[in-house]
Amino acid sequence: MPQQTDLSKAREEAEKIHATEVPVRSQLPFTLLHGRSKKTTKLLANSGSTIPMSGSNRWFDFEFTEPVFLNEIIVDEENYSTFNEFEFRWTLAQGGEVNQEFAKKGDGNYRAPINQLVRKVSFRPPKKWFTDTKITRVQLVGFQVEELEGFIRLVARLDRYKENVSAEANKAIENADAANEEVAQAELDRDAINNEISEANQKVAELNANLGRLTEQRQGLLEDITKREETISSLDERRSQAQDIISERTAARESLAKEVAELKQELRALEDDVNMFPTEIGAFVSQGGQNIRTYWKLAAVPIALMVLVTGLLVFNAANLTTVLDEGDTAKIWSILVTRIPYVVIATAIITASYKLARVFVAEIMRINQQRLNLSKISIVATDASNTSQEGLTDLSDRDLYELRTDLKMQLLRDHLKEYLSADFRYQGKATNNWARLLKTRGVSEPENPEIADEA
Repeated sequence: MPQQTDLSKAREEAEKIHATEVPVRSQLPFTLLHGRSKKTTKLLANSGSTIPMSGSNRWFDFEFTEPVFLNEIIVDEENYSTFNEFEFRWTLAQGGEVNQEFAKKGDGNYRAPINQLVRKVSFRPPKKWFTDTKITRVQLVGFQVEELEGFIRLVARLDRYKENVSAEANKAIENADAANEEVAQAELDRDAINNEISEANQKVAELNANLGRLTEQRQGLLEDITKREETISSLDERRSQAQDIISERTAARESLAKEVAELKQELRALEDDVNMFPTEIGAFVSQGGQNIRTYWKLAAVPIALMVLVTGLLVFNAANLTTVLDEGDTAKIWSILVTRIPYVVIATAIITASYKLARVFVAEIMRINQQRLNLSKISIVATDASNTSQEGLTDLSDRDLYELRTDLKMQLLRDHLKEYLSADFRYQGKATNNWARLLKTRGVSEPENPEIADEA
């Protein structure tokens, strides 16, 4: 067993450390600075002045009359953000300068930890455009030279106390390490014994488990045999049900096959109608009706104007009868001459209105005639297609589609001429396809091509 450590001496040293009074750092006296009448120097918190200075981008210098131990310099400001950095510079007592930049701390001011013996310290704010920045106060925290000597002696005394405590602590650590080793060895021995016990218990559990497992296997085999017998009987029932379902599905399939054949025939007929010519010309008729209504609205204006002016001429002509009643005093020719411009203007208005109305009415009649022509073309194309393909069972659907499309395009081209030509003649692929059909049937091509075209 390790020896018990005597910690009484360590406790005495610790009490000495707690009893030692550590001098509190404070702001350096204002009298230690050169140029105490300068505005920059009066920024110190203990200068007695509270007047801030503009935060221009220049050096703010603070020079001491004697070397001092400066812990840190604290600068209070206004209108500087957290990403603005102040540049600090201090001159060491033994010579040399140190430059370093610091950002704003969480308490809202700039702090530069120095912790060195210095003769001079300075800082320079960053440039800030279009912002009214201020330096409100500066604090120089540290010790004077006479305070520093006492502080050094205090540190030396604390170092001795620390060495004594460290020695006692090392002894305690050595004894603790030895005790930990013995405890670890004891734990190893305990683990070995526990392992032996667990191995023995495991063997007993394995034997019990084997006995129980064999019993469960026997019971499981018996239950499995019973389930298999039930499954065999269930499968027999399902097989008979499946045969009934197969018979029903076979009958339904035959019925569906008949329906599919009928639907295919109907689809073929519909495709023939769709591929030939659009019998539903609703879009064209609808647009033509809209145009007709528009033209009627436009024609109503000149027609109304023509009726109005004609009515004015007719009714105002009756006013001349009052002139005839005056006898010899009436000047008929002067009245007629003065009426001539009125009559000419009215005649011009009536003529212009008539011509405009005539143009709109003619356009309405032309649109209506186009609608009639398109209907006739649809009827003729459908009848011609159904008649011409009669008996042409050897042609494929593609050939029939090409022939129908060619006929449709020729009819539409002729319709674009705004009338049905009296000399229209179908000159498509019918001749070539008819010749190909005759060739496949082993019949020679007719000598007269006109007969083939007529066919």
